[in-house]
Amino acid sequence: MDLVLALLIGVAVGFSLGVYIARRYKANPRPEAWQREVIREISSWLGQELDKTLIKLGEGLQVWGKDLTQAISVKLAEHSEQLNSRQAILEIENLVKEARGIYQQLQVALKKSSRLEISQATDQNSQKEQAAIHKTIENSLPDDVPRDKEKVAASNMQEVDMKIESFLNSKKIKIKRIYKRSIDMEKKEEKLDRIADLMGRKYSLIKKFYEKIKSNMNSGNSFSINLRDEPQQVIGTTCHVATELHRIKFLEEYGYYKASKRLEARASRSSEAQNFLSGKWLERYVMNRLICLAKRQTGKIDFACVANAEVTLPDRDDFEMDLLFRFNDQFYWVESTTGKYQDKVQKYSEIASNLLGLQSNQAIIVLTDVPQDEKTSLSSLYHLSVISVDEVEATFERILEDLKKSPSRSLKGTQEH
Repeated sequence: MDLVLALLIGVAVGFSLGVYIARRYKANPRPEAWQREVIREISSWLGQELDKTLIKLGEGLQVWGKDLTQAISVKLAEHSEQLNSRQAILEIENLVKEARGIYQQLQVALKKSSRLEISQATDQNSQKEQAAIHKTIENSLPDDVPRDKEKVAASNMQEVDMKIESFLNSKKIKIKRIYKRSIDMEKKEEKLDRIADLMGRKYSLIKKFYEKIKSNMNSGNSFSINLRDEPQQVIGTTCHVATELHRIKFLEEYGYYKASKRLEARASRSSEAQNFLSGKWLERYVMNRLICLAKRQTGKIDFACVANAEVTLPDRDDFEMDLLFRFNDQFYWVESTTGKYQDKVQKYSEIASNLLGLQSNQAIIVLTDVPQDEKTSLSSLYHLSVISVDEVEATFERILEDLKKSPSRSLKGTQEH
């Protein structure tokens, strides 16, 4: 039902835009090249905005109408001087009014439509209904998330970069083994990447659900969550993540009851599911955000990384490094944890300072649940930067910006401390 309504929106707005362009063409059958370019840009942008309505229908319609009409007004206003026509301005106003009217009709139609009840996910029909509900949310992931045609992560983890290996050797740290993705399992790996990215980007919305998973997954007990007082965005995103985890059998049971807004689930006790749910998802999310950011800088900066490297420290202790990467000749180390972190912070601080010789902004620990004041306190007390899940991408972007401002920073400067 939601999909049909979304398509109706596309048809209506597209028709309005078509009428507008036709009138412009009739008034001036041979428009200038720049006018054609403006029309093409507006058409392309509107098409992208209409695609987003599918996502918005999955997350609720509370603010969509105002946002869309305001966005259309702003976008078209950017070209109002170029179009330089009172008739064009009137057509723009009519288009906005029509979009606003469509939104109002959509609200009425949705109120009248029957609500879809989700029963236990073990029932085949129920699974199809849930898939229909969450289909619109699936496209909310950005285009730079590794997809079937983009084997970005795999290509960056097959071999150890010579500069990274040389850097570790200079610290008397030897690489024993590195994580290699199986080409045969690449489709599954990419699916896990997408779920991890969803969990990382929407963590604040699924926090309650994830805490329940962690507290019950070792025992294998079923659990339930009352979502009655939660906003629609939390409910929709939680159900979406649960559905995706159930599809790959990381949740053995899952059901959502719309009438009572109660969710029930049970995590799988398989080693693969346990590893992913206990924290590997966060490591994947951090790594993929970094790789996607670096991909956008291709040709502008030299990048390499190694994930889940098992190493031997100078004292012969074994240790696993979640993520070690470099931008040009500047090295960075990132650890991620979803559990207790107090002891880890001190240990990582000592390794970063005494063994790796990194500055505090080059050693990063990503935590899922840590208050702002505690992050600040830990970062000042220890030789590393403590950040939360929602700060991952911004932190990597800031590193790149700082590097661009100081392009002369080199391996030698990194090793000195």
